[in-house]
Amino acid sequence: MKRFLNYKTLLVLLLLTVGLFLRLNNLESKTLFDADQEWLAFRAKDVLSGDIVLLGPVTSVGNFSIGPGFIYLWSFFAFLTHGNPISGVYLSVSLGILTCLSIFLFAKYFIGEKVAYILLFLVSISFSFIFWDQIPWAPSLFYLSQIILLAGAYLSIKNDLGYLFLSVGFIVGFQSHFGIFLSLLPILIYFIFIRPKKPSLKILLMSFGILFIGLLPNITFDVFNNFINLKRFILIFKGDGLDYFTSLGKIIKTLAYNVSSIVYPRQINLLDSIISKGFLALLLVSGIRLLLNNKERNLSLLLLFTITIPAVFFYVQQGKFSEYYLMMTVPPLILLLGLFIKQILKRKFLIITVLIISLFLNLISLKNQKRLYNLSAKNKITRIIIEKGGKEGYGISLTTKLGDAFGFKYIFDYLKIKSDVPPKKGETKIFSVIVPAGFDGIKVYKEIDGIGLIWQGI
Repeated sequence: MKRFLNYKTLLVLLLLTVGLFLRLNNLESKTLFDADQEWLAFRAKDVLSGDIVLLGPVTSVGNFSIGPGFIYLWSFFAFLTHGNPISGVYLSVSLGILTCLSIFLFAKYFIGEKVAYILLFLVSISFSFIFWDQIPWAPSLFYLSQIILLAGAYLSIKNDLGYLFLSVGFIVGFQSHFGIFLSLLPILIYFIFIRPKKPSLKILLMSFGILFIGLLPNITFDVFNNFINLKRFILIFKGDGLDYFTSLGKIIKTLAYNVSSIVYPRQINLLDSIISKGFLALLLVSGIRLLLNNKERNLSLLLLFTITIPAVFFYVQQGKFSEYYLMMTVPPLILLLGLFIKQILKRKFLIITVLIISLFLNLISLKNQKRLYNLSAKNKITRIIIEKGGKEGYGISLTTKLGDAFGFKYIFDYLKIKSDVPPKKGETKIFSVIVPAGFDGIKVYKEIDGIGLIWQGI
């Protein structure tokens, strides 16, 4: 026990605690509960009611359903919080802290211990990471799956245990986002250049076992439903896509922000854009130079492939996917930053200065953060409705601008409100929820964080 509780372990726990505090601080007003969250919350409720959920959320392309793992994780937190709408964000924050820890462990074992502490500090206080972690939805698992995949690919060079990591990473990613299939492309190309160790029969069988168990819910659904989900998967790669257009400039901007925001979260003016893109260029050039370094070559090549190949794929496959899918590049970009830091560790004054500036900018960004239509606002609007109309015997009209989802149905259900949505003919006690407040020139009785409420009385 004494060996475990040394100053290094305490430092890791301290940084993770700081990260957890920043993510939980005033959480209800910084998180969303919209259509995606509402769907997941109802499915988690189904699980707690004894329903065996076999499919996860539908992806944005092809209506293909990923695995249901995130729903079952949500149901666990829903059980702990008695179905409170905030249960999903507790899950997301927990996964965010686990992602921070996984970045630390990857860097510690494959890059360097000092670099690991620096990266843990940066991701723990990162505004962009915290902002992401405060959104409760299936992609909260994605960063974690990417790090496990990268660890598996790098380990596979010398140790066939890497194949187990690859299997686990894929299955975790399959519960999170369709992008996991695209993440395999750079790893497969990497294995062409760096031949991995041949797996033993035992490892091979264990890897296939992990894949089979992880995919079993989806396989079971397809077997009893004419393989409809598999057909949707195949259709994704046919046709002209969804009319997305991702320009080269937009791809570069996305990649730059994916890594620069960890250190420099500002995105206000032209100077910020130049700094962001210059930061990306510096890391890529540094990574390319490391290809000449025998010790760092393999890891640098893996990270460069997992950054650049998805970017090229997006540019070539116009109309299939939006640049949002480039979130898969965030973990390798952060780890490439770790390799860069390793090269300049002797410049302690420079590193300390950058860390102090990064802390200041990230804390300022967190302080100024404002999220409209947040969960706290929806709960407050709902409490006003209860104060005015009670819990039953009235109708509610939901009016929304295109793109502004609600989530009120689950909140009403959680609070056991029995109302008609939309109002039934003849009802005289009616509330109208307007998102955003003032939409179509409607004057509201009460406004909270962009949500308006009209009470039409009795």
